[in-house]
Amino acid sequence: MDLTFLMELVQKYGYVSMFIFNWLLLFGMPLPNEVAASFSGVLTEISYFNPIYAFISAYLGLITSNTFAYFLGRVLGKRLLDRLNRTRLKGTIDRFTQFMDKHGKMAISFSFFLPGVRWAMPYVVGANCYPFMQYMLYAYTAGFVWMFIYFNLGRTFPYAYESILQNLQIFLIALTVLIVGGIVLRYYFLSKASKK
Repeated sequence: MDLTFLMELVQKYGYVSMFIFNWLLLFGMPLPNEVAASFSGVLTEISYFNPIYAFISAYLGLITSNTFAYFLGRVLGKRLLDRLNRTRLKGTIDRFTQFMDKHGKMAISFSFFLPGVRWAMPYVVGANCYPFMQYMLYAYTAGFVWMFIYFNLGRTFPYAYESILQNLQIFLIALTVLIVGGIVLRYYFLSKASKK
């Protein structure tokens, strides 16, 4: 993965750039979140950046983008959910809403550790009008832990973090597929059982 663009950004803007490239991931910047978080840690080892300021900058970028996604889901998602509730997807949406009511706190926290789900969860939670203060509590805490892990991975292995992340991402993607598949199968069999 070529990180030349990020290095140029860092040289020009310093800590602000760490905020920017962790925030821009929300808009589809072609860079995995794990790489952006680890890269901030790497910079503290290979250059003059203070680890505390770098971590705070990267973490603020992450939670700001998540907060923006939550409010985007809250503003635009409700209309989309209203339209979808008038289709055959109404049952699925109702089940997902029940799942969020029952397991929302755990789902928000756990979503940070699953690629793809981390990106979608704030929109979904916002669209379901989940209370913002509760969202902040669980998302910001999980985001802190997630950022701490990947930031320190970059600091500990500044020259090998990319290969570590590639192997870790394969594992996390497989885990995500298994968890999502398990949830889908569970609801499928529960819905069949409830119809009987």
